[in-house]
Amino acid sequence: MDEPVAVDEPVTAELEPIAGAGERPAAAADDRGSRLLRRQRVAIIVMAVCLVVSIGGLAASTLIKSPLQAAADTEAPAPTVLTETVERRVLVSTVVTRGTVVAAAQVTVSPPTPEGTRPVVTRVPLAAGRQVRAGDVVIEVSGRPVVALPGVLSTYRDLKPGDDGKDVAQLQRALGRLGLYHDGDDDGHFGAATKSAVRRFYARTGYDVPDTGGPGGAADRAAAQAAQSGVDAAQRAVDDMRRRIAAAGGAAPAPGEEPLNVQLAYLKKALKTAKAALADLVAHSGPMVPSAEVVFLPAFPARIAQLYGKLGAQAPNPLLTLSAGALTVQAKPHPDQAKLLKPGMPVEIVAESVGSHKGKVTSVGAVTSDVQETGTAQDTAGGADPAAATAQGPPYVPVVVTPSGRLPAGWANQDVRLTFSSAQTGGPVLIVPLSAVSSGADGRTTVSKMLPSSEVVRVDVRAGVSGDGFVEVTPTSTAATLEEGDQVVVGQ
Repeated sequence: MDEPVAVDEPVTAELEPIAGAGERPAAAADDRGSRLLRRQRVAIIVMAVCLVVSIGGLAASTLIKSPLQAAADTEAPAPTVLTETVERRVLVSTVVTRGTVVAAAQVTVSPPTPEGTRPVVTRVPLAAGRQVRAGDVVIEVSGRPVVALPGVLSTYRDLKPGDDGKDVAQLQRALGRLGLYHDGDDDGHFGAATKSAVRRFYARTGYDVPDTGGPGGAADRAAAQAAQSGVDAAQRAVDDMRRRIAAAGGAAPAPGEEPLNVQLAYLKKALKTAKAALADLVAHSGPMVPSAEVVFLPAFPARIAQLYGKLGAQAPNPLLTLSAGALTVQAKPHPDQAKLLKPGMPVEIVAESVGSHKGKVTSVGAVTSDVQETGTAQDTAGGADPAAATAQGPPYVPVVVTPSGRLPAGWANQDVRLTFSSAQTGGPVLIVPLSAVSSGADGRTTVSKMLPSSEVVRVDVRAGVSGDGFVEVTPTSTAATLEEGDQVVVGQ
């Protein structure tokens, strides 16, 4: 049976939520978000498709052309006329080449070649490019010096006591400039005073003096002693005869004997001959100057231009090259260029690192070429063939340019640009580019002048001096004129 409920207690009831009633609003929100996301995706896809279509259309428009456009694209461009301006100025025809600044005198030094010896470089006191003064030892070969002395004559013989000649006079002057010779001998005669000067010269350089009698003059001393003995014997014979004549008191000589006075005359003559032989031996013996131990240069200071010898190595030939005198420029232009050059022609000398200078052509030589080393070739027997290791170089013409003034020492050995003025107009003339001038089969020489209206007319001209790509022209046409500032056709 049911139990009774108290009246005074409140009655409460817990309400259960209805299934599905509270979930509908959230589901609706999710639906709306999904539909918005799908719309955005569709929009992006549509935009991408439009972009691809646009790009494709653009590409197609560049690749696909109409027949008219294709014909226009392949049509040849309209011809372009190239013109240059007519000038009025002095026209100079020039030849440009390269050259080297060198001293006026180039002297090569060769080593001595005594038989049975192998010359070796034993001392190199001065390096290439160094300055050389008069009296300097420039190199030493096998213990012997090569000394630079002032003079213009090349040595061609050993200078010995008793010699005479211009080369001896040159040696005397050179030793005099060094303060070692103070006259005493006839000019050009190698006498006692010159001997003394030579002794002082070698003492100053620090080397033993060469002697005609070999080291220390031993051979000459023996010969001199023998000659002196001959003089002494002849003198005793003369003295003995004089005493005999004095003792005889004028008595007649023995039968068959020549008179004593006649015998005395013969003895005196023999004494004179002995004394002359001794004097001649003394005059032609003693200190000497071997040709290989001196080199004469026309001016000082000089320079060692090239040094080929190396310390301790066999002495090559040449040993070295010395340069002396005023600086000049030597060039080797091709024969085609050289045929335009003449002595006296003005030249501009430009050393890019130093400056510029004016000069003139001094000499134009004959066509020649240098021998060039091509390496050691092998002959059929497998040995070296020296002749096959050289070849003739390209032809050239030796040209010497003398500067208008003395070049500073800093120009030595500079590689320079030479501009020769081979021809020049007497004053300002009308000039046009060479390409503007044409010659027809009818013998007419013309230029094509472009008028302001772009019309082209031919003007007859007479050509003159040409140079540097231009040519002098003189109008000869009466129908058309040519003046400074006009435009002439040079190509199209």
